[in-house]
Amino acid sequence: MKKWWKNSSALIQRTGYRLPVTWYFVVFAVMVLLALEWLRSQQRIPDTSFSDIFQLLIRVAIFFIVVVVTLGFVSALVAFIYVAWQKRRNRVSLDLDSTTPSGKKQQQLLQLKLHPVLKPLLGFVRLRLRYDGTHYSRKFAIVQGARKKLFSTTISGTYNWELPAIKEYSIEQAILYFEDYFQFFSFTVQIPCHSHFITQPKQTDTRVLQATPRKTEDTNTRIEELKKVEGEYLNYKNFEHHDDVRRIVWKIYAKNKELVVRTPEILDPYASHIYLYASFYSHFDVTNNEVVQVPFLNYYKTVIWNAYRELEQQGLEVRYVPDQPVAASDPKQVQYRISTSVWQSDKDLAAYVKPNETAILFISSLSNEAQVAQLVEQYGSEMVVVFVALSNSLQRQHIGDWLKWLFVKNEQDAVARYKTAWSLSLLRGRLLSNEKKLTRLLEKYQKPVLI
Repeated sequence: MKKWWKNSSALIQRTGYRLPVTWYFVVFAVMVLLALEWLRSQQRIPDTSFSDIFQLLIRVAIFFIVVVVTLGFVSALVAFIYVAWQKRRNRVSLDLDSTTPSGKKQQQLLQLKLHPVLKPLLGFVRLRLRYDGTHYSRKFAIVQGARKKLFSTTISGTYNWELPAIKEYSIEQAILYFEDYFQFFSFTVQIPCHSHFITQPKQTDTRVLQATPRKTEDTNTRIEELKKVEGEYLNYKNFEHHDDVRRIVWKIYAKNKELVVRTPEILDPYASHIYLYASFYSHFDVTNNEVVQVPFLNYYKTVIWNAYRELEQQGLEVRYVPDQPVAASDPKQVQYRISTSVWQSDKDLAAYVKPNETAILFISSLSNEAQVAQLVEQYGSEMVVVFVALSNSLQRQHIGDWLKWLFVKNEQDAVARYKTAWSLSLLRGRLLSNEKKLTRLLEKYQKPVLI
């Protein structure tokens, strides 16, 4: 029953998108009929010159309305027939390109070029995009620049397409609408279109992270600045006369009567790489939870990307190691990998993290508390563990700054809707409890960072 209702709703929606008559015309026609009926009822003295003049004025008004509406109808119909004819000859093309201007107020912009197409007289050419199989954008008009020609069959410009999630989108089809100046009539032509683009994490100010390189990929080239590499705290060596007595592990001496010291930190001329791990593992079932899948995931991706960007600005060689294939080294590819990542339940921390090379590890409120405890107890002094509390994403004031360009509706309405859904979610209590456990656990160590 649920599937039938969903299919029926989708069919009604698709049919409504292609109706040649809009609600504006229906409302206008009803209002005109009611007005005419009311005017005719005002003839209190029939069979007089006043009545004849009144009837003539009504007819003139009707004639004027019919002419104006017909002119708009014909202009939209001619533009529709022209493009439909060009489509049959396989001459209609729609080029799409996605750009993201740099800066904190960046927007996801689509560059569109449509050719050949006729614009209705004083009317509009609008588009609606079908993406990800069954989703549709709202109907929009292309924002055009200054026109160089008075008459042109090419429409080019931009559209700021605000989408709800940071991920990759696939556009499969475009619906062209040819509308008259009153928007009473709307004739549609479907244009095949294949394009892919991603919505990228917003650039924001992040907390400064301090991390130490723990590995290099090439020992043939020395770096200009020596990097401090911390010792292997779990590996010891026998005490020698030149060793610092402050490094003696007295617990082992008290137990075994052996003098051993921790391996000291060194200034490695080759250690130059920061390995950044970001776990998208979810210990909970979040399949149908919209709040976790959209604002929580967006927030997590935004924190990871800005941390990566901030580390690179410090002059560090950062290697991002995702838990979803494939590793990327180019900054643009890193941003793509982060943007297209999703919550997963296949690769947990034990299978994902390599402690001997990890410098920074990002975990979320969905992480397994037992696995995090095991990891930080063994390696908590060697790596920076960044814990991102997802519930904060709906509470902090600055969240509206990056939600503003991210959501289709007004950001305040979107946040309020997600807050309401989250307050009623069955997952909320378990996730908040897990956040408290992780916070108490990580507060015991010096390096972990709480966000």
